[in-house]
Amino acid sequence: MRREGSVDPTNAPEQKAESHAEFVRRSCAGIVGSLLRSQTEPYVVAAWERCLRDHHLEPGGNPPSERVGSKLLEKRRAQLGPLAQIVRAEMRRLFGQIAPSHYLLLLTDAEGLILERMCEPGHEELLRRVDLAPGFIWDERHEGTNGPGTCLHDRKPRLVHREEHFFARNVRMTCSAAPLWGPNGQLLGALDASHFDCPDSRQSQVPTLALVSTSTRIIEQSYFTSSFKDCWILRFHDQVEMVNQLHAAMLAVDEHARIRASDSTASARLGIDSHDLLVGRGIEELLDVSPSRFFADAQARPYQIWPAASRAGHLLYAGIWPPQEPPPTTLAAKSLAPPPRQRADLAQHRLGDPVMAHNVWCAERVMNRDIHILLQGETGTGKDTFARAMHQSGERRDKPFVALSCAAIPETLIESELFGYDAGAFTGARAGGMRGKVVAAHGGILFLDEIGDMPLALQARLLRLLEEKEVMPLGSSRPISIDVRVISATNRDLGRMVQEGSFRKDLYYRLSGLVLTLPPLRERCDMERLVRAISAEENGGLPVTIAPDALGALLAHCWPGNIRELRNTLATAIALASGQQLERRHLGPAFAAADPPAAREIKPSSFCPAVAGSNDPNPLAVAERERLLLELKRRHWNATATAAALGISRNTLYRKLRRHGVRLASEEPAES
Repeated sequence: MRREGSVDPTNAPEQKAESHAEFVRRSCAGIVGSLLRSQTEPYVVAAWERCLRDHHLEPGGNPPSERVGSKLLEKRRAQLGPLAQIVRAEMRRLFGQIAPSHYLLLLTDAEGLILERMCEPGHEELLRRVDLAPGFIWDERHEGTNGPGTCLHDRKPRLVHREEHFFARNVRMTCSAAPLWGPNGQLLGALDASHFDCPDSRQSQVPTLALVSTSTRIIEQSYFTSSFKDCWILRFHDQVEMVNQLHAAMLAVDEHARIRASDSTASARLGIDSHDLLVGRGIEELLDVSPSRFFADAQARPYQIWPAASRAGHLLYAGIWPPQEPPPTTLAAKSLAPPPRQRADLAQHRLGDPVMAHNVWCAERVMNRDIHILLQGETGTGKDTFARAMHQSGERRDKPFVALSCAAIPETLIESELFGYDAGAFTGARAGGMRGKVVAAHGGILFLDEIGDMPLALQARLLRLLEEKEVMPLGSSRPISIDVRVISATNRDLGRMVQEGSFRKDLYYRLSGLVLTLPPLRERCDMERLVRAISAEENGGLPVTIAPDALGALLAHCWPGNIRELRNTLATAIALASGQQLERRHLGPAFAAADPPAAREIKPSSFCPAVAGSNDPNPLAVAERERLLLELKRRHWNATATAAALGISRNTLYRKLRRHGVRLASEEPAES
């Protein structure tokens, strides 16, 4: 978009046009110096050559512009179908980001026909004069080298900056365009962000191209899932943390475990040349998983991430999203479906660790009262899982459990995500508004993860919600009464944040009706039971045989990623073991070093002591028990070293341990 005071791009000086045309012709002929040519992107020079050789265009002349009639334009728009609403919503969101920098947005179809345009008010006439209006065709044949046209030809994101345009008329403009893909390799069109009279460097436009590419990926994924609502959606990537991100590839799997569709990245992720070679194939032809195991995971572990080896030998990570609409019930699907998984509740956390047992004991006594709960602990300790278990165990189990990560959503979007908004509340708002997470959680549980990342301004609104039990959506003048129980979680020191002024003291006291700290994995004394319980879960409910040296290595590991790391390690190892005994070689490079002294000297049976009496309601007794177990684990269950560290005799240590129901395998008889 032209800035105030800039030159009208339709009035480019003739001398400038002649010099630009000469440079284009000399570059294509290889006459210009190698340095100048090397400074021009190869795909730009290739596009110039096509314009001269194939389309017989003259860089110093006028483009042979073409505009279709209104009936054909409406017909092409109608062909978008349900995609149109998705595209317009994302264009409004993107335009809200780039409009302050005077950009305009264009959507073209696969032939370069402009279907939609978003620009600042008052610039429509200028854009019409340079053919940037719905109905004009911006392929290379009509407009030379340009963002949308060259992107559609190359089928790749393309940045065409100023003099890189073929026609001299466009040399003040910069274009950042990315292709828009439909299922099974169908090219739907291109999304472009353009700027007139851009004074900045080419490098400065790279972030704009990244934003446009991100938007096309958002559109692709939304369109893919909405097009196959009756299918299981398999998301996968070779990096576990990417499965829930935009970079994940997607397959739509029908009730017969056959591939109905793939997205634009799936074939490359699977090492297959074409989308045509995917559609119609059984899931077992692509991944090392049988149809029965696929449906078992699909129904027993929806949304969870598990390792999956491809038939090409690549280790991938995958998650299965259930159908949004029920697929046709078939005998095959019924026979493959496993029995429903039992609902997880707080009992699953009482494996034998005294701190976790105390957490469960406290949670069971407050979860049905009007008390908000704060979960503290390192990343990966299972705060989200513990919160969901509380929901499933409480009287609100049949009401919604709505989660929001305060760290995963941009600060500008948290308020609307949390409190919702009315129609027309801001530019880009949905036509019918959005009710927000708080209203969606009415009657149930609102889980606010990473609460320490909530902006201060929103902390005040959250406090008001907790005090007044009502919410005011953005753009609304009518409050909505709300009944929610809040469970919040953080890996940050909120007490210190209160002292520093980055977290409200009054909100902290409101949220911390009960504070529970989930211990890191390295401090838990039920490690062996955790390993066996999680390995059974990852093996479809069947126990896994673990070699002693593998178990010793697992118990001796420091687990910086906590339970999340343990689960991913076991899931991968079980997949590599292929039903055989899980050996140390299946655990990966981090476990390949020689055994640490503690792991060699301690037998697995004595590494974690027997634990009883973990439901002791006496807080002092619980605290003493926790301290004893922590010191024992720090000193590798050496009674003499532990007693010395605590300043007591070994006999006193053994007596205290017996009182708390803890027995060491190497315990000596107490002296009289």
